[in-house]
Amino acid sequence: MSLTPIRDLLTTALKRANVSTQVNATQVVTKANEEIARILPQEQNSDARAVSLKDNILTIESCHSSTAQFVSEFEQQILNEIKKKFPEQKIIRVRYRISKTSNIAL
Repeated sequence: MSLTPIRDLLTTALKRANVSTQVNATQVVTKANEEIARILPQEQNSDARAVSLKDNILTIESCHSSTAQFVSEFEQQILNEIKKKFPEQKIIRVRYRISKTSNIAL
């Protein structure tokens, strides 16, 4: 009797439960947030964050339009880092949304 690698078991279980798309989206959003935190100045780390990936559109929320503009200048760099980690993931667009809350917690 041979043992099945846990990676194969998890992949099969995720496909069976039909949640692999959601898990992948969560991983992409997490990676985008890592990159956003890396590019923003320390005092502005909580001013923007990726909030969702749906229909290949990454949504980034910001509490200020100036922060959204700053992050958008690094959009290609963020997408390149996501592509390095998740080469199968296609992101066709990045949408920026201004939040009505004064502080976005990561």
